Amino acid sequence: MTKPKPSPFKKLFETKEEEPQIEPEQPLEVITESNVTQTPTPQKTAPIQEEPRKRGRPATGKRSDDAWIGRTYYVKRSTDLDVEEELLKLKRRGVEIDKSELVDFLMSVWVKWQQGENIDLLIDEFTPRRNSKLD
Repeated sequence: MTKPKPSPFKKLFETKEEEPQIEPEQPLEVITESNVTQTPTPQKTAPIQEEPRKRGRPATGKRSDDAWIGRTYYVKRSTDLDVEEELLKLKRRGVEIDKSELVDFLMSVWVKWQQGENIDLLIDEFTPRRNSKLD
């Protein structure tokens, strides 16, 4: 039967426990008797610690908003490209909307339609339909 190898870390832990705690040296005050009157040195007060600034940008997006929840859905590539193209057209006309807002709107309209509401009015509120007629 072979003897188990001692742990290489065992010595580290043993020496850590055996070493006494050494306190940092404090400067000794030398007291001299003389005719010079010494004024007490003012005690330094700790500067007021301000809360450290957090790194990075402030959390102001949907990810940090409790009203929004992240989900992953699959859509066809052609649909995604078509949506991206239409959103770009809207952006050029000054209408800022991203895909998550579009999906949220469409899902809420679908729920209201399921509940019996007139979705034509809801869709008209979101974006005006084109009044062009195909001849």
